[in-house]
Amino acid sequence: MKLLTPVWQLGAAALVLLGSCDSARSTTDTSSGTATVETTVTTPGDVAFSRDLSQGEYRFQIQSNTLDNGQQLTIKTRRGDALVTDPVRLNVKGNVTDAVMGDLNGNGNPELYVFTSGGTMGMGGVEAYEFVDKSFRPIQALPKLSNDLATGYKGEDKYEIRGNRLVRTYPVYTGTDASATATGQSQTVEYQLNAQGLLTPTQTTPVEAMPKINSTTTTTAPTTTPPKP
Repeated sequence: MKLLTPVWQLGAAALVLLGSCDSARSTTDTSSGTATVETTVTTPGDVAFSRDLSQGEYRFQIQSNTLDNGQQLTIKTRRGDALVTDPVRLNVKGNVTDAVMGDLNGNGNPELYVFTSGGTMGMGGVEAYEFVDKSFRPIQALPKLSNDLATGYKGEDKYEIRGNRLVRTYPVYTGTDASATATGQSQTVEYQLNAQGLLTPTQTTPVEAMPKINSTTTTTAPTTTPPKP
């Protein structure tokens, strides 16, 4: 006499088998869609620039380290000895030459300006941030020079903060090719920071270099006529 398996038991077994297949298929699909991302980290070298600046209750530590092509800039913000936010790290072209604090838009939030030189074509640059609500907000890079201001431009920019203006000065050349020579004049451009975090030019002043003064003078002794005998 044969024993018959109840139909409901066969159905339950089929459901278990299908569920296990679906589970295996789901696991395989998920694992096959996972990608591995590799991040290359550049190890900085010796310290090339270091400065501590303070504004209000905050202290800003600026440091740059040498790289094979440029420098790595690191900015840390502290209140007392405690870090307020994650450090800012970025690679810059050329070398960091100076770092200053400002408040160009007059809203009371600290602004940090880091100046560089020796970048592409010898151009100087500015890395600028506004510290708002315990975090850094990048200030947009300087706009491209207009055609008039770019005439005779070959880099060598110098930057400074004067009052509520960022001042940029660079020498003017007879052209932009390799054979161009300095004209003895420099161009000055002043920028203001608006409410949208944009640096916009407000004034341009061509300044002629002071004439060189020759410190060597030649004195001719007076000619005397001997008395007649």
